[in-house]
Parts: sequence; structure tokens; C-alpha cells
Amino acid sequence: MKHNRLFKGIIYFFAVFGFIFLGGFVYVLTTNHSNLGSLVKVFWLTDQRSLEAESRSNLVQGAIAGLVDSLGDPYSNYMPREEYEELGYRLQGSFNGVGIVVGAAEDTQRIKVVAPIKDSPAAQAGIKSGDVITAINGETAENMTVEAAVALIRGEPGTQVELHVFRESTGEELNFTIIRASITLDSVDSRMLEEENLAYIQITHFTAKTAEEFQTHLSDMLQQNVRGIILDLRDDPGGDFNEAIDVADMILDQGDIVKIINRNKDTRVFAANRGGIDLPIAVLINQGSASSSEILAGALKDNGVAVLVGEKSFGKGLVQTVFPLAGGGALVLTTDKYYTPNDIDINEIGIVPDYVVTNPDNDDQDAQLDKAIEVLKSQCKE
Repeated sequence: MKHNRLFKGIIYFFAVFGFIFLGGFVYVLTTNHSNLGSLVKVFWLTDQRSLEAESRSNLVQGAIAGLVDSLGDPYSNYMPREEYEELGYRLQGSFNGVGIVVGAAEDTQRIKVVAPIKDSPAAQAGIKSGDVITAINGETAENMTVEAAVALIRGEPGTQVELHVFRESTGEELNFTIIRASITLDSVDSRMLEEENLAYIQITHFTAKTAEEFQTHLSDMLQQNVRGIILDLRDDPGGDFNEAIDVADMILDQGDIVKIINRNKDTRVFAANRGGIDLPIAVLINQGSASSSEILAGALKDNGVAVLVGEKSFGKGLVQTVFPLAGGGALVLTTDKYYTPNDIDINEIGIVPDYVVTNPDNDDQDAQLDKAIEVLKSQCKE
């Protein structure tokens, strides 16, 4: 009897689910019948009459990619299985490539380097944050989508890629030939600034292990009775949203961390739990600090627990959600916009630090770090 009720419940569930799905399909069909009819016809004609035959799988993937491209959003894209797997590797802290994160420039017609990853082939070759990629392997990058540029830059370890860049800070046009590598990186590093008795903690990017790594480094630093903490988020292009929230929660004792709002104006607020750090903190940022690193910097600044030193951040205040699809691919879709705790919209604006300091080009002196040390030392005396 019990099994019969379970069986009937399963049938009822799928009946309701099927009814809802069918209803939604019928609604779309009746409200967009002419466009859907054209879509079906174009697919059939392309499949049956095109001079160059193409697999139906590629046609479907092309149709999906075109649908997403019609949004005009440089951060939304369709990922075939190989790219989605690569994203998974990167968020786990390992991937194949040259070690740069790219994004759309302000005019959205150019590909800009958000940040080279520390010690990566790109960083060793001399690629810098803010470089505009004008060509990849001889192919112009003008009007190229971010995902298309990433696909050309990625490749098997040991192979090479040629990047032509324009360096806006100096007006130079530069060529780089970079050997791709398999890159496995920790996302957090730290050291003691012995003379000042300050902890220096750097987050290079946010992976699925960043909060755990940060907790380890933070605990080690606190055991040495430091007087203050310098958190370096320079050239941190972001990454895992939830990891940034967790790191902020470790530092803050209370207060909001970030607010995200979707197209329907539904708001979600992420707040800190009790138990933070009661030490002076300085956060280093620059134009390579983007996305999740801006969430963390904005949370610490707005809650008054840290001063920001360096240059204005990149200005990516959008949240992407990854939706896995059948066949191993995924849809990366911008679903939310985020605001700092003080309701500040930083998208395409960035965060301006409390102390604006620019590091000179071709100079080993780190003026930004020196300023952060100076600020913390003055706070420790108060």
C-alpha cells in the first residue's frame, strides 16, 4: 500500500511538472509564433540547403550562442563543454593558458586585460593590467567578444600564443609571444613585515579554496601578535562570489557585506556574523581589482573597518550565474547587480581609495604598500 502511494505521488509530480512545462511552451509559442516559426525554418534551411554542411550539434550551439549574444552583455555567454570544464578548473585553482583575466573595455569593442595572475607566463612576459589586446595570433581583436578572445588565448601546455597589445599608460604597441602552461596556484599568500610588526596578506584571485586558505594565513599572522593587517587585492580579477563573502565575514564583526538586486528589484543582503578582527586594516587596490575583490574592498570600506590605498578599481558590479546545460555546456548569465553596503553602484565606475597613490612604471619601489604601512603605523599610535 505504501509503495502504491509513493508510485502515485511520483506520477502526480511528473504530471504536474509536464503540465507546467507544456503550458510555458504553449505560451511562448502563441506569443512568439512568427519568430519561432522563422527560427525553425532557418534551422531547417541551414541544415538542409547550406553549401557547407555542418553538424546539427554545432548549429544548435551556434543558435544558443547567438541568442545570448543578442543581449549585448559582454559578461553573458554560452560555454561549450570544453570551456565550462576550463571554468571549473580555474575556480578550483588550476587551468591551461597564459594566466590573464580579460574583460570588455569601456567602449565594449575592445578586449582589456583585467589582471595577469601572479607568476603566470603572461605576468613573466610583461603583460600588465589595463593593456588592450588588439590582436591574437594575427587576428584582430576589435569587436571580438570576451569568450571568443578567451578561446583563442587558451590552449594546450607547451603551445604558444601571440598577443599584440596597446599600453594606454605609455602609448606603446607591444608584441608578446607567450608559451601556454598548466597553472596551479594558491590564491592567498602572506608574510610578516617584521620591522613594522604588520601582517601582509595577498589574495590573487577567488577560487573555491580562497576562504579556507585565507583563514589559515590569517590565523598564522594573528598568532604572531601583529599590530595591523595589510590586505593586498591589487590585480585580483575576482572569481568565486561566495568566497569573497566568506572572507569578508571573517574580518567583519557585524554589518552588511553586499546587496544584490535582480531585474525584478528583488534584493538579497549578505550580512556578517559576529566575530571579526579588531585590528587596523589597510586594503590595497588598483585598476586590476575587479568583481569579487571589489565586493570585499567595498564591504570593508563602507563598514569603516579598513582604509583603501592605491588606485581606482576596475568597476565590475555585475553578478553572473552559471546554469549547467545538457551535453556538458553551460549558460553564464548576468542575473544581478550588486551594491556596496552604503548602496553605492560601482559598475563601470570603480571604487576610489581613501588614499590615491600611483606606483611609477619601471620602478621597483612599491609606493602604494609604503603608504599603507605609513597609514597603519599612524593608526597604531592613536
